[in-house]
Amino acid sequence: MSIRTRFAAFLVVLAAVAISLAPVAADATRSTPSARIDVLPKIGHYEGRDTHHRHIKFYYGSHGRVVNFRVEHTNFPPAEVQGAMWHRTCHNNHCTRGHWTTDTHVNGHWSISTSSLGDVAFSARWISH
Repeated sequence: MSIRTRFAAFLVVLAAVAISLAPVAADATRSTPSARIDVLPKIGHYEGRDTHHRHIKFYYGSHGRVVNFRVEHTNFPPAEVQGAMWHRTCHNNHCTRGHWTTDTHVNGHWSISTSSLGDVAFSARWISH
């Protein structure tokens, strides 16, 4: 087999691999919350429910923090927001994390590490400034 034939075969294989990996790379950027640069969290009060229908509420302020996060009557620590998300933030075994899916809608999880509940998903919407 000549060098040209080998090189052509190599290019065909390389192109096939590149084409097969393109959807994987596109999905990877879409699935990460931090990849959403078009979301600008709206300042104000948010309320919602978790998967067990518990009441969730918090405030997001111009200072870039989620504060007064509550599940029913249980308080959780403030969290620094980076872009349109906050990473897992804990204090005294109470933890939250979340990300904005639109300017006024947040999905996330809360947990109490001493509880058997594990991570509990929640969804909240902006209600007022």
